[in-house]
Amino acid sequence: MISINREAMRVVRKVLDAPERLGVRVVTLENGSTLIDMGQQAPGGWAAARYYTQITLGGLARVSYEPFPLAGRMLSAIRVMIDHPLEACVASQIAGWRLEGSRAGAPILAGPGRALNRANPDHYLDLTSYRDDYHEAVVAIQTADPVTAETADVIAAACRVRPQDVYILVAPNSSLVCGVQVAARIVEQALHRLAEEGLDLNVVKHANGVGVIPPLIADEVVAMGRINDTLLYGGIATLYVDTTDEAAATVVEKVVSVASRAYGRPFVEIYEEAGRDFYNIPLDLHSPAVLHLNNIRTGRTFSAGVINEAVLQRSFFGE
Repeated sequence: MISINREAMRVVRKVLDAPERLGVRVVTLENGSTLIDMGQQAPGGWAAARYYTQITLGGLARVSYEPFPLAGRMLSAIRVMIDHPLEACVASQIAGWRLEGSRAGAPILAGPGRALNRANPDHYLDLTSYRDDYHEAVVAIQTADPVTAETADVIAAACRVRPQDVYILVAPNSSLVCGVQVAARIVEQALHRLAEEGLDLNVVKHANGVGVIPPLIADEVVAMGRINDTLLYGGIATLYVDTTDEAAATVVEKVVSVASRAYGRPFVEIYEEAGRDFYNIPLDLHSPAVLHLNNIRTGRTFSAGVINEAVLQRSFFGE
């Protein structure tokens, strides 16, 4: 059986071997857990962002950069190629584990450690039968707040590993690493929406996706808006499915952001209007800009959505 924590740890050890070159900061917490700062006090960088993305995908994706033209400017985009989409995305990459029991708050965790959590597994794990069994746990937290040994203790207990075998990656919204890793969530975004619309995710055999990386800004709220806009207005997911043409044709139009009543404005505006409460934002907005479903059973491809350059220009450049 594939162990996503074992595969992720192969990448983690590459990071631990070269922190200075990668622009990351490695800290051993009081309980022996390892904190890998990729954007809080450390600068991070393109190489660190690629490793962060691979780790959150359980070490099961090929990650590369490519150009993304927008309004006369040449931005960068990240591409992910995934052969085990349920293990890599649903069991690992989704930020679904809300960590209760810590006085430091309730951060939301992503990463392969989610598949080790036996104490309070998050509801996204209901979408797959996959669970991991490994002696080391790797998680990632998208935050500007300090991560404490107390938080690491809660993770260790839930994953049934020793605190010294817990590895925590952190990067805030405003960091380059976070901008990259969120853009790389485009396949994950499509998968959970397909499940919410009733598609059995076991029909998904392979996937790839590309997402534009936004310009950086120090303001955490504005940065959060931009990284969401990369998915809603500038992300393309292609899934290879084994199903009926009817099933693919029925669902594809529902699982793109343009189908949402909230579509058409930068995410930060929608967020502010919702009282800065994600639960007040329509669920269907959290969809990819473009979705292609290649039905390998018949050879037909069903497509929906559009890259919205106008909203991206407004979000990224105020134009």
